[in-house]
Amino acid sequence: MRPTIARPPEVCVSRIIIHEPRHSCDECAQLLAGEGHDVVVCAGREALFDALAVRRPDLIVYVLDELGIDLEILSIVRRAAGRLPIILLGGPADLEARRSAQELKPTYYGVFPLEPAELRDAVRGALSRRNDRSQAS
Repeated sequence: MRPTIARPPEVCVSRIIIHEPRHSCDECAQLLAGEGHDVVVCAGREALFDALAVRRPDLIVYVLDELGIDLEILSIVRRAAGRLPIILLGGPADLEARRSAQELKPTYYGVFPLEPAELRDAVRGALSRRNDRSQAS
């Protein structure tokens, strides 16, 4: 697991895990940390599962890499944390991945290259819906 990009606890808005096996989303981590979120970046499956167990995130941003493996990992995440918002990010040619990933009911599916405002809005929307559900329970 790479070093955590984090804010002091008194400033943190939410705990976010970014899974990005090829380090293609470093700007995403910096953007979200700059928004005041506590961000952890995981490059591998084991690091993701460890972070899920320890950090109890409010949101996952998951960068698709290898469809079969990604769907397996995301299915495990869904079973373990069914209501956890997941934002999926993939390349423009990942139509098959997008169709397959829709079965996992992601909160948002973004396509690279991703504008910073698009990611920021997706995260805000996902966290807002999560908070609305929490208050309704």
